[in-house]
Amino acid sequence: MQITLVRLDQLRNEPDVNEDRLDNTAAAALALSAREDGLPVRDEDIASAWSGALDAPDADINITSQQLEAVSDYFDIAEVPPHPNTLVQRFGESVDMPEELVTVAHRLLQDAFALDPTVVSGGPSPAATAGGVLSLAALVNGLDDNYEQSALGKVSGTSEVSVRNRCQDLQELLDDRLGNDRYRVVPASQAPDQPSDESQTDSADEEAATAADGAGSDESASGSSGSSGSSSSSGSSGSSGSSGSSGSAGSSGSSSSSGSSSSSGSAGSSGSSSSSTTTADGEAVLETVQSVYPDELPTTTNVAETHDTSEAAAEGALKALADDGAVQRKRAGSVDVWIPAGADENEAALTVDAVETEIDALVEELDIGSSTRLLARGMVSDAVEGADVEDAAELAATTVVAAARMSGGDADIVEVAGLRSFEPRVIAQWLDTLDEAVDADIPRRDPEDIVEDVVAELGLSEAVLSESLRSLDRFDGDVDEFTAAELGAGAVLFAATIGQTQVEVDRLAAVAGAETEYVTSAMHGIVVSLCMALVRGDIEYEDCAWTTELLQSELTPTLGDSETGRAIAIAKAYTAGREGQYVDDQTLDVLRGD
Repeated sequence: MQITLVRLDQLRNEPDVNEDRLDNTAAAALALSAREDGLPVRDEDIASAWSGALDAPDADINITSQQLEAVSDYFDIAEVPPHPNTLVQRFGESVDMPEELVTVAHRLLQDAFALDPTVVSGGPSPAATAGGVLSLAALVNGLDDNYEQSALGKVSGTSEVSVRNRCQDLQELLDDRLGNDRYRVVPASQAPDQPSDESQTDSADEEAATAADGAGSDESASGSSGSSGSSSSSGSSGSSGSSGSSGSAGSSGSSSSSGSSSSSGSAGSSGSSSSSTTTADGEAVLETVQSVYPDELPTTTNVAETHDTSEAAAEGALKALADDGAVQRKRAGSVDVWIPAGADENEAALTVDAVETEIDALVEELDIGSSTRLLARGMVSDAVEGADVEDAAELAATTVVAAARMSGGDADIVEVAGLRSFEPRVIAQWLDTLDEAVDADIPRRDPEDIVEDVVAELGLSEAVLSESLRSLDRFDGDVDEFTAAELGAGAVLFAATIGQTQVEVDRLAAVAGAETEYVTSAMHGIVVSLCMALVRGDIEYEDCAWTTELLQSELTPTLGDSETGRAIAIAKAYTAGREGQYVDDQTLDVLRGD
């Protein structure tokens, strides 16, 4: 929703967008966003809901392929994303799945969407979700050995890891509902229609209603046993000695394939075993790295999950391969990635993947909504130009902060930076770069906003507020030397200091979203700027509320470094009977030792 709102703001500024057709265009933009998120919502349903929300009773909203293409052009989207149901159908046919099993996959996707759309949209791509739902359909019918995740990863253009992760996410969401008979393979003649290709001429209303009933059904068969030749859902019991792959129990005599992982909570009988290993085979690990890249970043975690081993064992195998020159180790944000030797290293694509991986990790750590994650991801392709893969963590943190602000919330810069190994000011500096690269308005706070927020939060006086704003207005130093948070907090610290108001610097800095040392430096910069402006005659002595407090009190020895001390000394000499005898810049440079 948030990314759609941002796009609508862009459309309103397009001179060739017909105001009379704005609702149709907006509905098409929402349909595009839904497709990008992998949400199985029909275009007709979006149009109908939009029409119903309008005041005009005769409003008729239509979403056509031409509109989708036109809106895609406005947003520089290379092509109209395929509908998620189209992807499921296409990938199922590519691995020769029977239509009955593809029908089950459609149901699984629709029911998952009815339960929690954020889980459906939470994957790396709609293609990965389509592959995952097909894998889950095969799994609950005991056909996972026939339709392996590696094959689905290949036809979906993702990877085995992505398909497996999506399958597990959806399996955990649907949980004991997977025992429902609606997910069992039935003859095609008995199966309800499923969403078709771009025309989407299916009976979606009936399917959506059925999906909602199935998603909330009390008929789930948790604890039921699968019939001979098929696999029961998560929570069902397999026969003695069987082992389940990807969290479900297989039928009598079945076993998990080599390298597959068994998720916690899988049901098997007493004595069942998984195929997990404690060491990683170097040749198999190299094959995994080569198969995953460049569609996905081969990380230590992904390799460990693929081979059902510990990260330490996976890293050991990867390091050995790096020592042999078979792979190259590269730092991508906060994780290590392993690039196959001789691979065509597309730095921009690598950076995009690394940033998106970091965004996903940060959003999970910060417990931020999926809409913010999607909005942050949407900015990456425009923002990575000129960025190195090593900058991934910084850029990801910045896009998350920007997306949170654009969504009407706020992510604490200090908290976000604290999750990674860089200072909050890095995010503030990257926000400038992001603001220029992305065609969207990122809410920014200027130093005056910071002053007002800090004074209100700390309960400081009106006198401190007024003096803080006055000092900012008179500051003529290098504003680019400090972030808005640092400069605003520095002004408050200056005003509180000369007004003999006790304030805890660390708390002041935290409220502003800055580091203490930079807030202190900003205050020193303000002191130097004001003193020099006084001596030059830019500020009249009588107009300075701070001269007595700053220059003739015991505060002076506690302020600043040597540069600040020299500036104060010059101002003191000037106020000792030489008021009105202004000093030129050249003389000031000599006096300051510049």
